[in-house]
Amino acid sequence: MKSFQINGTAVSPAVDFNLETRVLELSGYSRPENVRDFYFPLIQWLDELNTVQMKNLSMNVSIEPFAFKFKFIYFNSSSAKFIYDIIIMLNGFQKEGFPIKIYWFYDSDDDELREAGEELSDMANVPFFYVETKRESSTDK
Repeated sequence: MKSFQINGTAVSPAVDFNLETRVLELSGYSRPENVRDFYFPLIQWLDELNTVQMKNLSMNVSIEPFAFKFKFIYFNSSSAKFIYDIIIMLNGFQKEGFPIKIYWFYDSDDDELREAGEELSDMANVPFFYVETKRESSTDK
């Protein structure tokens, strides 16, 4: 199995699922025209990762924890459904013994993004670690 990367655009998030660092990250904007076409390969990759990890568990191989980092600037309602699906998947992985910590990054000036993370966490009944960031504006430079 190989790491999985997609460069972000003005409408689709960057994907950096790095097996070496054990960090899985989605970042940027998520408002692709065809949300299913964008997110389906990610979900398939995550499912394959879980299969590999469960195989390791069954052979009593220690599994190092993974970190899943959501670093969105913005996502639309169509993307929210797939983000929720990923969170539900990660929760299932955790229940099977695959250790994953979920981090939700949000700009300190973006209460809506923080609240969206809280709602997704509550709906999926999955605890998140919240990380407040400060995005540089052009006036900060």
